[in-house]
Amino acid sequence: MNQTTASEKRDQHVVEYLLYEWQMEDLARAVDFDLPALRVHLSAAYEGDRLEAELTWFADLMRDLRRENKSHSGHRSKLDELMIELTYLHKTLMEVLKDEEYKSAVDGAQPHLSAMEAKGEAGKSEVESMLIALYGWLVLRMSGKTVTPETQESLDVIRDWANLLGQRYIRMRAGDL
Repeated sequence: MNQTTASEKRDQHVVEYLLYEWQMEDLARAVDFDLPALRVHLSAAYEGDRLEAELTWFADLMRDLRRENKSHSGHRSKLDELMIELTYLHKTLMEVLKDEEYKSAVDGAQPHLSAMEAKGEAGKSEVESMLIALYGWLVLRMSGKTVTPETQESLDVIRDWANLLGQRYIRMRAGDL
């Protein structure tokens, strides 16, 4: 069976994967969980076996959201579990391994996250706040809106941290941490 976009992203960059999943949850809600409508949308990007693999993945996503009573908001539990895993990795990198490169990236992003959190965009953890900031930026870009140069600078710093976390996650999964 063909690999789906989600599984490709999961293998390549865990942060991009989470953002993609959040986006697809929103898409499923936007089409009111109508798989045939989604088929029309996805057929512009995929065909054949790949289209069927993507539709099967979406059917699973929709089933999970309904079963977990998250049809209107929230993320499926497997994403919540991944968020916990990333938060644990973050704390391990900061407090146990004392990864200086990673700590420097987090310290650089902290003032920017604090400013966003002051605007009411806080998550339950630093990692979730980072993801919320990046997802907000993604939504703005997809809707054709621009951000101020100052906001873009903040998001670049936050993205650098996200990229390091993604790299460390791959290393952790490979047993190299």
